[in-house]
Amino acid sequence: MQQAPLHVLVVEDEVVNRDVVCQILNYFGHQVNAVDSGLAALNAVRDAHYDVVVMDCRMHDMDGLETTRRLRAGEAGPGGIGVPIIALTAQAFAVDRDACLAVGMNDFLTKPVDIDHLALAIERWGRRPRTGQHVCPPHADAGPCCQPGAAPKVFDASVLAALPMVADGSQPAYGQVVLDLYFKSLPTLLGTILSAASSGDAQTVQRTAHSLKSSSASVGAMAMAACAADAELQLRKGNPDMSRWPSRFDMEYERLCTMLGRPHALLPESAVRSC
Repeated sequence: MQQAPLHVLVVEDEVVNRDVVCQILNYFGHQVNAVDSGLAALNAVRDAHYDVVVMDCRMHDMDGLETTRRLRAGEAGPGGIGVPIIALTAQAFAVDRDACLAVGMNDFLTKPVDIDHLALAIERWGRRPRTGQHVCPPHADAGPCCQPGAAPKVFDASVLAALPMVADGSQPAYGQVVLDLYFKSLPTLLGTILSAASSGDAQTVQRTAHSLKSSSASVGAMAMAACAADAELQLRKGNPDMSRWPSRFDMEYERLCTMLGRPHALLPESAVRSC
């Protein structure tokens, strides 16, 4: 007998990742609502019942860890105290997993999202009785989303082709839909990075590079994802030199647009040159 769909809340502030996760969950027959901030998540859980929450860890205003703390403290009513929460993050190290567990999350998945792992986690946590116990199966360190080695492809078409609704032909155009979303968001993300780098705002560069890393990997823009991952990693290590990032991001943007025949939107020229 077919099981009833689960009611899932997706909390993700990056538009491309949010859309991909929602479409995958819809594909598997679940009822999905999505919000783009921690505050909106608190309100959503207060207003409706959810079987499981998929929570981005790195959101701009209130991150996923703080949102989870508030849910577990009852700030969204009794529904937030026991609802299973699955962390979704581009950071794949044990220290990140431990931080998620410490605030009461139940499971830990990395971006770009693995479709099978997401589907299994939703079923595992969404259908088990709520006991208030927060247990996450062990994960080995996977490292950053873009591993060192051979130079990453400018664009890997197999990433979008592997989306289930594209692979089975039920929504063959979805790959182009999400790619359009990505290119629509790209000038804003890159413009923020370039402007922040030119003014020495390392925190904004690191935060925005984190978002760009995961959204780029989600659509197969692997060279851009690697560039963003490198920038984020260097800043996390405390390397304040941002002089090379504007020109490198601009170069990767031009390569990607050229390969896919997309218009190359003008980025802040002063920012590219000033570093």
